[in-house]
Amino acid sequence: MNTLQNQVEEWIGTLNTNQWLIDKQLEGLSHDDTLLELPFRGNRMNWVVGHLAEHRDWMLRAVDCTTLMPAKEAMMYRRGSDPLTDDSPAVPIETLLGYLSQAKMCILLRLESADKAFLSEKPTTGILLESHRDKTRFQRLAGLLWHETYHIGQLEILRQLAGTDDAILK
Repeated sequence: MNTLQNQVEEWIGTLNTNQWLIDKQLEGLSHDDTLLELPFRGNRMNWVVGHLAEHRDWMLRAVDCTTLMPAKEAMMYRRGSDPLTDDSPAVPIETLLGYLSQAKMCILLRLESADKAFLSEKPTTGILLESHRDKTRFQRLAGLLWHETYHIGQLEILRQLAGTDDAILK
């Protein structure tokens, strides 16, 4: 039987794997490497990582934790924001990675004390999309984790753009 507790444990495992993948994809890259532009329409690595950090803040909201990214920074990486250009300000990649790591730790700490009633609540605040209005806290976390995993897949190509010519997963 796939209980909520089992689902939470699987969710935590995926979050840990995602963090590992993010860290490995960025390993050895400089901030400038993350600002390279694809030769076709797509986001720069810095934007993707910032977008992941901005969405970790939505995970924090889902479990009533304090967000980490200043609003001005979060707006730079929100869906529909202007793409980064060579002249755009960009948050240093080390700062974005720090937000991701810290958010993960805060979420895991909160989940340690969260009971089934809390995770099954349908809060009226911290809504990312209108479609999230009828979702429980855990359903929001599950959707946000799926979204995160989608974008982590983009990091493989963006790492190669920086000239690494390697494979994180072999």
